[in-house]
Amino acid sequence: MIFDSPKSLATALIVLATLLPTTNADEQADNERHFTLKVLPTLSEKCFGCHGEPGKELKGEFTLTSREDLLKGGESFDDVLIPGNAEFSFMMETVRWDDPDYEMPPKENDRLSQQQIADVEKWINDGAPWPNDDRIREIRLAEREIEINEEGMLFKSSGGLADEWTYRRYKPEDMWAFIPIEKTAVPDVRTKSDNPIDAFVGAKLKNAGFKPAPGADANTLIRRATFDLTGLPPTPEEVSQFQKAYKRNADKAWATLVDGLLDSPRYGERWGQHWLDVARYADTGGMSNDYERSNAWRYRDYVIRAFNEDKPYNEFIVEQVAGDELASASVADRLKDDPKTIANVHNDGNYTKQEIEWMVA
Repeated sequence: MIFDSPKSLATALIVLATLLPTTNADEQADNERHFTLKVLPTLSEKCFGCHGEPGKELKGEFTLTSREDLLKGGESFDDVLIPGNAEFSFMMETVRWDDPDYEMPPKENDRLSQQQIADVEKWINDGAPWPNDDRIREIRLAEREIEINEEGMLFKSSGGLADEWTYRRYKPEDMWAFIPIEKTAVPDVRTKSDNPIDAFVGAKLKNAGFKPAPGADANTLIRRATFDLTGLPPTPEEVSQFQKAYKRNADKAWATLVDGLLDSPRYGERWGQHWLDVARYADTGGMSNDYERSNAWRYRDYVIRAFNEDKPYNEFIVEQVAGDELASASVADRLKDDPKTIANVHNDGNYTKQEIEWMVA
């Protein structure tokens, strides 16, 4: 074998050295796991599209869908991967964007993160192991049995369009709404209220070195509550009545005020708007073709009624996802599945009030 340069000789020696067994079984398993869970997904997402995805043009006569292809190199370089030595591997120059002529991936918004670059570097320095398909599948299946690891937590669902979504990991703090509630010890902090929530607030204030704000007077309380629950200011008469009742019995006056505001039709109008914002509700189409959506108000009023009637959240969601199915099932049930009479209902619109409500949702 003839080496045309010192660099070629050095490269060959490094490759030869990495072929010798230097890791024990545990280290090898960890290295294979690191590749399968960290490096391979990065290569698949960032590199395979131009360098190995079936049916697409191969860029630079270079494919990297296997360790052998990486060792072979491309049309310009044969030192793309030097197992055991990331410093000599041209692959690292490309992903770091050290060479302005070979920045990979070439688009700024596709660049590897610092963590991804570190993962690739570790993989190369560990000898660039690339287990076979059966071993990769074994590692992935084993990982799916671990509910929480350093990457985050798995969330059981009906499944995504691909395994990458079905077994995606999330930060536990981002999934708080789906984690079962656990009873937490109430902090031993003296507050003016018996409500445990105030004990938690008091503990935070104490740790931060703050003192609780003084209690609000009757006038402030009614303004805060009325604006918060209805979006409107209290009338002078309401303020006067509350102040008198508050002097007689503060707790009773406050409870009566809040109950009355929750019973007000204005409550649903105020708080329904938050859900309507989530649903991207609008009376018109917006943009340049700002056409009127003539019946959109029916859904708006349904949401307001749901809040005012204190509809359970699960029912609220099911009705909006499958309201038409609920209505159809109801029609079929009350008409004993008779096709002719069912067709007449659909044609004539002879639905019950509840069926109409489901369809509007």
